Amino acid sequence: MEFLIEKWFERKISLDRIEKYCKQLKIKRRRLSEDIDPENIRVSCVQSQIHPVNSIERYIDMLCGFVDQAVKDNSHLIIFPEYNFFDLFGLIPGFRCLNQILNKKAVRVKIQDKDKDEESNLKENNHFLITVFKGVAKPVEAGVKRIFSLLAKEYGIYIYTGSYILKEKDAIHNAGSLFSPEGNLIGTQKKIHLTDFEVKLGIKRASKIEAYSLPFGKVVCPICMDATYFETFRIAREMGADMVILPIANLEEYSTWKALRGIWPRVQESYLYGLKSSLNGWIAGMHFTGKAGIFAPLLMTEKKDGVLSLSPSYEGSHLITANINLKKLYDAREKAEYHEDRNTEFEINFIEKTYNIN
Repeated sequence: MEFLIEKWFERKISLDRIEKYCKQLKIKRRRLSEDIDPENIRVSCVQSQIHPVNSIERYIDMLCGFVDQAVKDNSHLIIFPEYNFFDLFGLIPGFRCLNQILNKKAVRVKIQDKDKDEESNLKENNHFLITVFKGVAKPVEAGVKRIFSLLAKEYGIYIYTGSYILKEKDAIHNAGSLFSPEGNLIGTQKKIHLTDFEVKLGIKRASKIEAYSLPFGKVVCPICMDATYFETFRIAREMGADMVILPIANLEEYSTWKALRGIWPRVQESYLYGLKSSLNGWIAGMHFTGKAGIFAPLLMTEKKDGVLSLSPSYEGSHLITANINLKKLYDAREKAEYHEDRNTEFEINFIEKTYNIN
């Protein structure tokens, strides 16, 4: 089955078909200045609702809708969400009918047992999802990278792809890529911390994080669960990062308090800008929720709440945009009263035991 899915997707999202359609779009290229004002950097984050498509052309249209709006908003960078390829499941023969059945069944189970968490409802779907993930991995990676390379070049904007499944030999990873306005691949980051659900699907953890230097600052691109742990952002800060790109797809019912385990407190701790994109909706019995948001240290925001821009709802499709200012960030770091304190004499005695380092 895995082999058949791979061959089917190679046919449905062939690079020739992608390139042919992108040429037909006749996108008017914007010339992005190399001299971007570090005090006036414009960024956009996508909140996307899952809509299974019946062709790669419709998928490209959906992406173009967001990128086109970001360019009209004069953004230098647009960020897509985790599992940004789920819409392509609609290319699987019979998937629409299967998807409806699985989603309705999941809703019934949820109503019957409100205390049951989302991931525990998916045990029966695990084999199906593992097969699909491994089958679509290579053609989807190739297709997604080609699409975003072309869109970045045609629109003249930096684009983070959102995440897709990266297959390396027998291992699969949750990974996302960053493209320049010339259409060049800047880098690809794999997810470091996994959910229990991803572990059951056989997704592997990454063991390193990369920082990328852009004309408007240094950026790192962890994924979703990576923001649950303060170490990720502390390491990013140590690497000289100014901003963190964070695509999410939370497999849970939305809760403001659950959402606070992620990027917002990490930004306050590390004095970095946080740029969060999000995926929401139902797919194969899974319900994803989450708000796109752009965050900064408390005192840098108008309402002193750490929020520069936030989606109005945890469902539906939205594009949020905000200006970020590196000079203000550096000034805030200098003035920060409760920041950067360390007690290495104390920490060194516990760090090996805490992290189980042999």
